[in-house]
Amino acid sequence: MPPQAQMLGDATDAESSGYADSAGARGAILGYFLILFLAVGLGTPIGIAAIPISYYLKDNLHLSPVELAVFVVLAGIPAYFGFLPGFVRDRLRPRLMGDRFYLLIGAAIALAAYLYLGVASITYLRLLYATLITGIAYLIIMSGSQALMTGVAQGHLMTGRLSVISGVATYVPAVISALLGGWLVAHVSAHGTFLIAAVVTAVIGVQSFWRLGAVVAFEQSKVRSETSIDAIARLAYHRPIWPAAAIFLLWNFGPGWGTPMFYHLTETVKVSSQVFGAFTALQWLFFIPSAMLYAPLCRRFTLSSLLWWGTLVAILQGPIMFFARSPASALTIAVLYGLFGGLPTAAYVDLIIRSCPKGLEGTGMMLAFTTTYSAATNSGNLLGSWIYARAGFTPAVIITTLATALIVPLLWWVPETVASTREGETLDFDSTYSDA
Repeated sequence: MPPQAQMLGDATDAESSGYADSAGARGAILGYFLILFLAVGLGTPIGIAAIPISYYLKDNLHLSPVELAVFVVLAGIPAYFGFLPGFVRDRLRPRLMGDRFYLLIGAAIALAAYLYLGVASITYLRLLYATLITGIAYLIIMSGSQALMTGVAQGHLMTGRLSVISGVATYVPAVISALLGGWLVAHVSAHGTFLIAAVVTAVIGVQSFWRLGAVVAFEQSKVRSETSIDAIARLAYHRPIWPAAAIFLLWNFGPGWGTPMFYHLTETVKVSSQVFGAFTALQWLFFIPSAMLYAPLCRRFTLSSLLWWGTLVAILQGPIMFFARSPASALTIAVLYGLFGGLPTAAYVDLIIRSCPKGLEGTGMMLAFTTTYSAATNSGNLLGSWIYARAGFTPAVIITTLATALIVPLLWWVPETVASTREGETLDFDSTYSDA
């Protein structure tokens, strides 16, 4: 049995510990990262440009489904090595701009690639190379932005609320991309779509000059002096990051989602392309209220309690797909799918943020979040497609549910010192991690 949810008192430990931000300061921090992550979510090649790219490859370059899948795999290769720009960020932090330097340089590279696609004749190789360059540029941006968020979240005792901001800024672009992507295909040329993506990317470049007090304070914090080998060893022996990464891997490993779900709904349930688009949008849309619920809960309950109860809810996400037997029921299930997913995701991201070692925020976040997500989703989709072709949708969903259930024993592996507090309570990251 999981432990009972423990409600704590109403005293604000952040205030008693001497680190209390004003409501305005906290609001500015939340607004800063909301704008940043919204721009990242929309500007990345898997954002608003994703559907237009797929249609251009299919309709203009006449790629087969297999050839299209190969393009997606090739374009996604940089994400598997997302921890590398994170490690570079941790080892090289410019004194003048800190992490904002990586926002600026990444945005400049991505902007150049998008502008090139906006004016050049688009061929398969040009599109592939430009997409690869843009993907690498956005990994640079993400290494800086995620490390920056982690440092500010730890320093200001806001790991829970900033995990919500990270989630909402992921789900909103996903909804917009799902709804806007088709419209762009019908009403805007491919060149125009890339120019729009360039404008969104430019927002990130502009934001790199925003000197928010909390951001500047983190940039000016002292960095541990150590060699690269010592840094790698410190990460390898850093106990908290590994259960956090393993949990996030299992949570995103879904052989029953992606391609199998697409074929099940369109071939077996017989939903139209419009209904499937609505299904996808509703999934992401209803992640938002569930994730936002985590913001007040993380200040009233310990992270350990929320991890347990969030995981129990997460396990239910798989079996509900068996009830999608008609277009109408599929849309209902999409709503439940999102509601069951937002809260656990926020809790798991909160755990990752808390678990990142000081001075290695870039490597920790990019390894436990970005690289893990890419590896889990792509391997799950590949395995699920293989299972679906041989045994149908049911075994794929069962394996997905079992993978989520395997999170339960991992919760006992999470160090108590990381998860035993609610947001706002003091957590000594340095002593906790050195003892772990």
